[in-house]
Amino acid sequence: MRTDNRIDAQTGIGTTGLLSAIMTLFLFQTLLENYFSQASYIDEGLAALFFGVFVLDLIVSGEARIRELAVCFLILWATAAGLYGNWKFGIQDTNSAIYLDIISHFKYAMLYLGVTSAVRKRRWNVAEAARILVLLAKGYLIVLFVFGVLNIFVDLGMYGEIRYGLRNYSFVFGTPGIVTNTVLYIIMLLLLDSALHEGRPNKSFLLMAIAVLIMVIKSRSLILAATALILFESFVLEKKQDMRLRILGIAIIGGLIGYPQYQNYFVNGVTANRGTAPRQLFWQGGLRLFQEYFPYGTGFGTFGSSTAATNYSQLYYILEFNTVTGMQPTNTKYLNDTFWPMIFTQLGLIGMIPYILLMIIIFYDIYRNAKRSGNLYVRFAAYLYIANVLFSSIQSSYPCNNSMVMMTFIATLMPYCVIANRERAAGEAERHGY
Repeated sequence: MRTDNRIDAQTGIGTTGLLSAIMTLFLFQTLLENYFSQASYIDEGLAALFFGVFVLDLIVSGEARIRELAVCFLILWATAAGLYGNWKFGIQDTNSAIYLDIISHFKYAMLYLGVTSAVRKRRWNVAEAARILVLLAKGYLIVLFVFGVLNIFVDLGMYGEIRYGLRNYSFVFGTPGIVTNTVLYIIMLLLLDSALHEGRPNKSFLLMAIAVLIMVIKSRSLILAATALILFESFVLEKKQDMRLRILGIAIIGGLIGYPQYQNYFVNGVTANRGTAPRQLFWQGGLRLFQEYFPYGTGFGTFGSSTAATNYSQLYYILEFNTVTGMQPTNTKYLNDTFWPMIFTQLGLIGMIPYILLMIIIFYDIYRNAKRSGNLYVRFAAYLYIANVLFSSIQSSYPCNNSMVMMTFIATLMPYCVIANRERAAGEAERHGY
């Protein structure tokens, strides 16, 4: 890797500006979606863009890491399994729904491939690209924090329900989960800023972000707030290297916080007209379909996905989901509230195996690169990223969410940027005889 202090000719000011624009779009995507429905496709578009970069680099150079080729193979394997289910059973006959669902399943992996390929072959001036963005993120966080505090004492209409005697917090999104996703991305940007600038720990802003997660008062947000607080104490305050006991602590705390909501959503049931929770119905229905269509899946756009809700799946009539409030053709509120049942039902055993392997490879690569970077803020980000995906995928279709794409982008990018900065600094020191 070249270590001169010039911006690489391949990147230049234009690429720095493009990178800044991409990260800014991620920051404000959920806000834009409130006013422009087309904004919901920003993450898909950017995932396709970066996947195009990967394919182009592969064609031009003919070089790729074994891990990247393995990810490509697993994507193709899982996609083929799902498409075979579409062809064999014909449950979803809308081609656009099938194609959109394929992109939704793999967009985070497509972006991962594009970013890893790009940062290995080009030198991005990420510090410059993120300079103004971090200021915007801090301003955004302050606004979220101020209204979150006001929401506790004043009815601003920024909540969805009362929990533990307090209003939960949804800001202007109408859904508390979007506040959680937005704050998580801001935390990742703060960690990127701290990793690239020694002596800029952003402690007060990180604690402010954790406070907003607590104010959301949802089981997921509380689990992630506890996780972020443990990681903050470990990496920022204590500068610990060994995290094995802390990881066990995170798992235990997550279980304790999440258990009451697990009972509520998966055991006791919250839907009056059927007496069964939507997520419980998805697991029950998914397991039934998994057995009936074994070892094949029902195909893309047929169960649990947003396209299966938009193009109301025939399976929902068979399972009588159409009789459940929030799972009907005209009221699809709960029809995108699951992930693993969607995977093992749509892809079957044949497609589920490569999909799980795909996630493991990407998680391991992000973790390995974070450890290799030697930067505690990068490790903080990697642990938070993995914990978020694992916890969030239990109760929602998070890996198909735009937040997954945003988080994957930063988590993949950070280690390479820190390593490049270190090599650049070492090169300058060598040239000056330090």
